Amino acid sequence: MSYYLSLPVTDDIALVQPTLNMSEAIFSLLDSDRQHLGTFLDFVDLTNKVEDETAYLKMKLTGVANGTDYLFLIHYKGQLAGTIDLHFIDTKNQKAEIGYWIHSSFTNLGITTLAVHKVCEFGFNHLDLNKLTIVADTENQPSNKVAIKSGFTLVSTEKEDVFIHGAFRDMNRYSLLKSNFKAKK
Repeated sequence: MSYYLSLPVTDDIALVQPTLNMSEAIFSLLDSDRQHLGTFLDFVDLTNKVEDETAYLKMKLTGVANGTDYLFLIHYKGQLAGTIDLHFIDTKNQKAEIGYWIHSSFTNLGITTLAVHKVCEFGFNHLDLNKLTIVADTENQPSNKVAIKSGFTLVSTEKEDVFIHGAFRDMNRYSLLKSNFKAKK
């Protein structure tokens, strides 16, 4: 299947620019893994039908047009595996935050770490950003490992920073500067 924009990561992994007609596939993937994804991601509880996913895609595509967001779908061996994005893009201060999720059937394969590296390359080299940030729940060990494996440095732990599932959660904040980014050859 060909796409309007696809960034190859490896022979098996690609980052694909979404279109609105992909809403149902994204929703189905998320809906099939609610327990895994919903543990640390509050938007899972807010995404209850395909129309919710369509509204989210419209918001992100508007963000692309406004220069504040950039969303990619993570494809592994031709299958939709998750999403990754740059959000809170601040062109004046040349920084953004990276967010990602991957279906549990695709974990522990190194896919997310490679996708994060590609998004860093895209942000630093094509969007001319200087600093990228990842925020991860302190108890979300896989996400924290992705940040560290991707070369990010823990800069702070924000106590009771996010309210999810009726409780405040502590969040680790990681950052990576363009000058510290090591491009893969």
